[in-house]
Amino acid sequence: MKLRNVRQHRLPSLPFLLILVVSVLAAKPATAQPVAAETYKAAEGIKQRIEAAALTVGNNPRFKKLSPAQRKELIEFVSGNLLFVLLHELSHAVVSELEIPVLGKDEDAADSYAATRLIRLQNGFSEQVVASAAKGWFLSDLRDKKEGDSVPYYDAHGLNLQRAYQFVCFLVGAEKDKFKKLADETKLPPDRQDSCATDYDKALKSWDAVLKPHLRTPDQPKSKVEVVYGEGVGELATVAQISRDINLLEPVAEITSNLLVWPVPIVLEMQTCGFVNAAWVASTKKLTLCYELAADFSVLYREYGTVQASAGKASSRKRKSR
Repeated sequence: MKLRNVRQHRLPSLPFLLILVVSVLAAKPATAQPVAAETYKAAEGIKQRIEAAALTVGNNPRFKKLSPAQRKELIEFVSGNLLFVLLHELSHAVVSELEIPVLGKDEDAADSYAATRLIRLQNGFSEQVVASAAKGWFLSDLRDKKEGDSVPYYDAHGLNLQRAYQFVCFLVGAEKDKFKKLADETKLPPDRQDSCATDYDKALKSWDAVLKPHLRTPDQPKSKVEVVYGEGVGELATVAQISRDINLLEPVAEITSNLLVWPVPIVLEMQTCGFVNAAWVASTKKLTLCYELAADFSVLYREYGTVQASAGKASSRKRKSR
């Protein structure tokens, strides 16, 4: 089964920062359905393990020369982009399993789901994380132009810059003052900034309306969301082991099962894919996050963002599919 290509990915050399996404998911979502208190109690322990793991990242030769602030920026960038991808794919699961109507392009709907959910998850830490997720699209566009690789006009996904500006618009529409700096940095025109509140309000209300019938009530049992960690092959063994040690997927599964009533059990898994990607596959009821994905975001930021690590360029990378 072919994995859904959510970005123009390439196979990188070294994955490390995947683990930080959980700290963002630990933020309490602003929904009508409360999440069980034990979810956040468990997340507190995970946060401590994540902080310890972040220190080991700083001790790695590739990142030793980075200042604490630079490592923080890199962590925010990778975790924000991973979270966006995870929520994007989760939207495909929501649409297929809960039979949610989609008017327009499926991938555009998935982006709006990811953006609106991510904005709702923000707190003091994740404010920069969500901004980093938006910046990821701009850096992807820079890389595509340099390498002569672009999304064809007939692709199911929109162009990187289109997706980038729509995400920025959602952020500005949600909280204009907070994300005005991002809008100015990305050169979103003032008149477009003024109209973004309507875009965000429509997207948010639309998703809230179609999800409302599926929200779990306190008297309903939680749906089964299984967690699976596959083997990390080669250089990916490190990130696989750390992910298992800190229980990376468990909080995501807990929040997912607490919030919505799923008609069938679903699986959240991490595995070595042989290429960089993430996907929801309806036939297997699995959402797969590839170990290679975190490394691609790390390389993307180090090569095209503001942080320049001491490591050399990543080796030749080929996009694959199955």
